[in-house]
Amino acid sequence: MGKSLRFGGQGMYGSFWNRKVQGASSRELQRLQLRLLQRQVRRVYGKSRFYRGKFRACGLKPSSIKCLEDVRKLPFVSREELEGNFEDVLAVPLSRVATVRMTSGTTGHPLKVAHSRRDVAMIAEASARKLTYHGVTAKDIVQVTAAYGLWQGAWSAHWGAEKIGACVIPVGPGDTERQIRIIKQLRSTVLYGATNFHFRILEVAKALGESLDDYDLRVGLCVAEKPSKPQISMLKEGFGYEKVAIDYGATEFPGFSVHCDVDDLSHHVWADYYLVEVVDPDSHEPLGEGERGELVVTSLQKEAFPLVRYLSRDITTLAGFEKCSCGMSHPKVGVNINREDFMTKIRGVPVFPSHIEQILGEFPVLTGRCQILVDKRTPSQEASLKIELSEAVPQAAQKALRQEIVEAVKNRVGVTFNYLSFVPKGTLEGKYLKAVVTS
Repeated sequence: MGKSLRFGGQGMYGSFWNRKVQGASSRELQRLQLRLLQRQVRRVYGKSRFYRGKFRACGLKPSSIKCLEDVRKLPFVSREELEGNFEDVLAVPLSRVATVRMTSGTTGHPLKVAHSRRDVAMIAEASARKLTYHGVTAKDIVQVTAAYGLWQGAWSAHWGAEKIGACVIPVGPGDTERQIRIIKQLRSTVLYGATNFHFRILEVAKALGESLDDYDLRVGLCVAEKPSKPQISMLKEGFGYEKVAIDYGATEFPGFSVHCDVDDLSHHVWADYYLVEVVDPDSHEPLGEGERGELVVTSLQKEAFPLVRYLSRDITTLAGFEKCSCGMSHPKVGVNINREDFMTKIRGVPVFPSHIEQILGEFPVLTGRCQILVDKRTPSQEASLKIELSEAVPQAAQKALRQEIVEAVKNRVGVTFNYLSFVPKGTLEGKYLKAVVTS
């Protein structure tokens, strides 16, 4: 059964799941945002010890918010503050927390994010909008290859696909040959996963003599890293995709945006869920439209773990409420998003040197200094780790030590290093180094 027969020639993208919200005018969205902002500020002031303390420290009361620009009166919130004040940030009792997600942290401490049942429903709604916009329907079979566990991304896609009535195959990452068998046997139509895992699947399929474009795949959703235009063309040719879209969000702000079908250099941010700003990364002064700076996120309806002027560390541009030819007036952020900190991604998994350093610090024979190298020229993204010894270690003992470190990093960070080598004390300069080969 071919693609065109199975789906009745569906090729129209940009469909709306929630036409009232997605098709709202700029004026309607701004009025809605102001109401939601005022309500959220009142709520977190009354229910979150952390935010109430922040607001009082700068002499701000909820009644101070008269217009959208007044969001600048609110204090910024850093990731470190959220990491260290989980229970105080909560704006619901612990008994009303339905689930907790966790992400990596640059300080070595994971950032916990709580969702109430209402939050889960909101994320599902936002994801349903995104999937429908990209042409996914109740007839689709969505194969999710992103990591489940404590990370958010796979769950957002899963909840959204369930909401629109699609069949969900929660495979998770890894076991590439099994991914290919599922594509063939269950006739998956949508593949959601890290950009480079898409290429890894293609690489393995080619080695097996499989032509994935002979099957039913028609929509590819890429997360973790933005594919280039040549890469998108390769994905369309290799998988037979009619459409390849980029997914952007974070554990802290799930259900954030949708990749514009017309302006492929932008994501539309759901204005009823998030109010966004861009500021200078150093001074935190507001920047104008089109100026590149740090994305600041305020969640307008998040119930359990709200964000108020959260400094995301993501560097991008912002365009305001302008009617897009795709039919939406929701604000846009640019797809060229960089991290302000030292995080790198290995095969779609975020890796912070401080996390590696924390693990190495548990071994007395190591100094904790390391060098991470990632070769991004290949789909497999071979990663190597060079580690400094604090004392001489016999060759026989190095083999067991190497295996122990590889397993610890794999289990706690989610990445397997292809190569691991030891160097004498004093070889590496600084606390840690990172070298990423990109060309």
